[in-house]
Amino acid sequence: MTHHRALSFSFFAAFAAATLLAAPAFAQQTECQPDDLLCAEVRIGPAQGGIRIGPGRQQPPPEPQPPVVIVQPQDAPPPPPPQVYVPQPPPPQVYVQPQPQPQYTYVVQQPQPQRVVVQRPRDQFPYSTTGLHLHLDGVFGDELAMGGGGAAFRIRPNPWFALDIGAGMYGGNDYNGLDRWEVPVTVDAMVFFNPQHRFQVYALVGVGTSFGHAEGFNIRTGNGDVRDYIHLGGEAGLGLEWRIGRHFALNLDVRGFLRGRVDDNPEPEFVERNDAGGWRSTDLSGGVTGRAGMTFYFGR
Repeated sequence: MTHHRALSFSFFAAFAAATLLAAPAFAQQTECQPDDLLCAEVRIGPAQGGIRIGPGRQQPPPEPQPPVVIVQPQDAPPPPPPQVYVPQPPPPQVYVQPQPQPQYTYVVQQPQPQRVVVQRPRDQFPYSTTGLHLHLDGVFGDELAMGGGGAAFRIRPNPWFALDIGAGMYGGNDYNGLDRWEVPVTVDAMVFFNPQHRFQVYALVGVGTSFGHAEGFNIRTGNGDVRDYIHLGGEAGLGLEWRIGRHFALNLDVRGFLRGRVDDNPEPEFVERNDAGGWRSTDLSGGVTGRAGMTFYFGR
């Protein structure tokens, strides 16, 4: 036990001597830091001599700092929207495919004949420059009745005008009761009022001559009689032409005529007793001709 105390005292004396020798190095260290576990304080001098070993002086804790407050102004603009990164797709890959060689087909076309068809309204027919008119007639006069027919060559230079040159033959009984035949030759000028329509109205005026022969029992004289006549006169009338087709039409007209004898026979054609008991005679006659016919048009 005494041995251990002597050893401890020797260790303490050595530690104190080492501390005194190192006093200049620690003269400036007067305080300990807060995080030091062991602190030695050395004082050298007559008033503050000695060695003190113990916990160092604690530093006062730092004063708490006030919290930082960030105040944004009232009119500050809103923060920018977050940027969104959209990945771009890779560029498309282009593959160049060679074009196939074109195949050529050669077609040889023969020229086709062209036909031009002119459309016209249903009720409009073009006029023709020429035509043939065939007709049946009835002639009625002062105790005269004959019937017959004839033909005429029609010249139509424009849609409004036509010229008929024709002849015919009539047969029947005349004023004296004789069997009579006549061959008229006429030239008629025709004016069409509405040639653009299907039903065309026309007027006519013409001149003509007639060669007649009569024979038989004369009821005026009571004897057999034979006579030849030549008449010259004119006619006028109105008619209607119905254009059934481009080259065919039907005709219907009424004509009044007036004629006189121009032959050299001195015997009068018409003789009758007057109110005084005498006789009167004349070679002037007139009547009405009704005609129904058809016309064949040629040309365009």
